[in-house]
Amino acid sequence: MTIGTYKSLNSNKSDWISLVVKYSSNCKTCGKSVAKGEYAVWSRESKAIKHMACHSSDLASLSSPESIHNLQLKCTICNKPAGCPECEFEEDCDRTRVSQLCICEKCYKDSAALENYYAKVSSMLSN
Repeated sequence: MTIGTYKSLNSNKSDWISLVVKYSSNCKTCGKSVAKGEYAVWSRESKAIKHMACHSSDLASLSSPESIHNLQLKCTICNKPAGCPECEFEEDCDRTRVSQLCICEKCYKDSAALENYYAKVSSMLSN
């Protein structure tokens, strides 16, 4: 459909890639034409294309299923959800760009939190 020069976007939960459009198509979000030669994002899974601006808008929208606000990072220590919606930094956090080595509140409150985090990250780096 719309395969061209591309690079992966920084997101674990998304298969959208940015590319230069080879064939015109319609944007999944706004329905308008995405012209040949234009930069856009394309999903391998859904075979859909979007304008870059539409994709950015989708990521920022609280109601979009692709919203960064709906991405849930896992705790590096216990591998359970990190609690992104309740996090004090949630409003400013772009989960597509931040370190994926987050920590949940329960593990953070542990008296050995730093040691546990260091041990887990060290073991990940040595593998």
